[in-house]
Amino acid sequence: MPPEPAGTVNGRPDRAVVVSRLFAGLATAVLVLVVARVAQLKLQPGDDLSRYISERVGREREPSPRGDLLDRRGRPLSMSEVGFRVVIDPVGAESNMDRVIVALAESLGLPAEEIGEPLVRAVAMNTRIRSTWDEKDVNQTGGGARTFVTRLVGAIRGDEAGLDPVLPGLSQTAETRRLRRYLPVGPVLDREIATLVENLGLPGVAVEKQLVRRYPGGDEIASILGKVGYGHAGLLGAERNLDERLRGEDGRIGFVHDARNQPVMIDASASMPGERGEDVRLSIDLELQRIAITELERGMEDADAAGGRLVMMRPATGEILAMVDLYREVEGLVPFPWVEPGTPKAEWPELPPEGERPRYVTLPADDRRATHPAMGRNRCVEDIYEPGSTFKRFVWACAWQAGVIGEGEIIETRPYVTPFGRRFEDVTKRDRQTWEEVLVHSSNVGMVKMSERLSHEQLRSFVERFGFGSRTRIGLTGEASGMVTNEADWTIYTHSSVVIGHEVAVTPVQMVRAFGAYARTGVLAGTLPHPRMTSPTPEELTAEPLVRVLEPAVATRTRRVLVRVAERMDEGMRRRFPGEPTPGYTLFGKSGTADIPVVAPVVRDDEGKPVIDERGRVVRMGKPKGAGGYYDEQYNSSFIAGAPADNPTIVVLVVIDDPGPARVRQKQHYGSAVAGPVVRRVVERSLRYLGVPPAEMVAAGQ
Repeated sequence: MPPEPAGTVNGRPDRAVVVSRLFAGLATAVLVLVVARVAQLKLQPGDDLSRYISERVGREREPSPRGDLLDRRGRPLSMSEVGFRVVIDPVGAESNMDRVIVALAESLGLPAEEIGEPLVRAVAMNTRIRSTWDEKDVNQTGGGARTFVTRLVGAIRGDEAGLDPVLPGLSQTAETRRLRRYLPVGPVLDREIATLVENLGLPGVAVEKQLVRRYPGGDEIASILGKVGYGHAGLLGAERNLDERLRGEDGRIGFVHDARNQPVMIDASASMPGERGEDVRLSIDLELQRIAITELERGMEDADAAGGRLVMMRPATGEILAMVDLYREVEGLVPFPWVEPGTPKAEWPELPPEGERPRYVTLPADDRRATHPAMGRNRCVEDIYEPGSTFKRFVWACAWQAGVIGEGEIIETRPYVTPFGRRFEDVTKRDRQTWEEVLVHSSNVGMVKMSERLSHEQLRSFVERFGFGSRTRIGLTGEASGMVTNEADWTIYTHSSVVIGHEVAVTPVQMVRAFGAYARTGVLAGTLPHPRMTSPTPEELTAEPLVRVLEPAVATRTRRVLVRVAERMDEGMRRRFPGEPTPGYTLFGKSGTADIPVVAPVVRDDEGKPVIDERGRVVRMGKPKGAGGYYDEQYNSSFIAGAPADNPTIVVLVVIDDPGPARVRQKQHYGSAVAGPVVRRVVERSLRYLGVPPAEMVAAGQ
């Protein structure tokens, strides 16, 4: 009898074999269905699963350091450093909030509410977010193997409800993508404090590195440097205007992460190193800035002034070496009684008679300066003023340039009434003067008489050619263009006002630019320098177009006359300050004293924006009864000079805002009396610092 085939008994298939084959077939079918379902979920996942899907390769931005701002000698003014910041995970700290708040407050030296209030708000927000989740977002981990098999079979049948989209072990990741998990608290820390916080081992608390901008240049240069904002991007001042050069190119780090979004390895192919930003050398010299601040503060105190401004420029290149804008607390200042728009005329206040009025506040309020020095207005570029007699030197030179003054001509300078009835007279009355003496003695009468020989077009053209009425493009935020009356509104009254520095408004930077035409030598004499806040390369200077406003001979001749003006200032300074050191350098310069105009402030809404009327005009406050165009007995006094006179290295302008009433009563409020001494002291200290030999050494051939 032949043997039976394998797997049979009495010619029939073995029952065990049949069962095993059926089970194998069923298992194969289930496996095929599972694979098919997995493929379907990967290729066409349902909407409930799509929100939990992400690439397993992540990229993280690696910030690159911002370049440093340096002064012209390479000293750091602003620089980026690594600091440390405490961050809290509200989810991780939720069950230990009291402990976290108390420990961090003690370690950081902060009130508990500064830590507790934002943390409590974040936890409350997370609670609200959880309350909006539907039932499918709840983590279902119970039920054991039987529950899982039931759900798996349901999924195989295509029952979407059978398999919870929040997979076991992934619910934490699903939650964290919707809850707030990052809460920075406290200030930037040094390494010592950061290590102390790390050693506390507080749940949900970590310390992260952060790039921090430091300003070793100090507050005295803050308005020039500005500051950075979110993302370490330039927000104000030089930080903003030079942002493209300072900002580095961020790198990136690629990494592979697991289902819990935890990095497991670096992906070198997806990583790229960053590139540090460029260091930029400014034209500012930190030591010259400090000299300027010290002497300007002394001058303001001496004059009992409400404020002061100073700009120092190198005329050969246009580099701004120092720029200072200061306020001073003055007791007894009275706010000007502005009238709110819409106030009935019967309710308008009335000013006391002239001569009996108090000393009013004339400088615009600058609340931003109190918030942070970098946020304040830089009045050297943003605010304008009437230059007064410092403007005469421009018109004086223009008369020579236009050929309307004869060599050696004598001009009568007794009190004068113009053909249209306007009266002019000089502070010190003289019957006759040469044209050079008109400038030396700052004669209003002589300037007005000469102006009658110039047409309106000639005078206005000269003013604009010197750059007045247009921005200097110095590269600082908020620069004003100044004010020059337009051609249509230019009248004979305007004509006679402009020649003595009225009815024209300038910024300090515009003034030093225009004065630079007299301070340049050789072929550059009579050309305007381009004011700049960065140190130029030789190529940049060579490529810069020349803007000629005067012939070299006229510019040089004007400089020689201005030496005599400065000598008169020095004589007055020696009388007032007998112990002052003997000057070592020859100045050439001009003083100016101008009434402060009454300029109504702009009306602003609750958000600080200017209010615009139905005609599209900015709404301003009204003036009280009795108010004219200028404050009574309140002045802006200035002096501008270059030195050394034979080969100028620097130009310095000082504006003293609103010298005190005592100086006005003593007739010691003029520019030569309050601003001139500041210029002289700044010039002496600055030129010695720069290594310029004094005149006596030059004469001795040393």
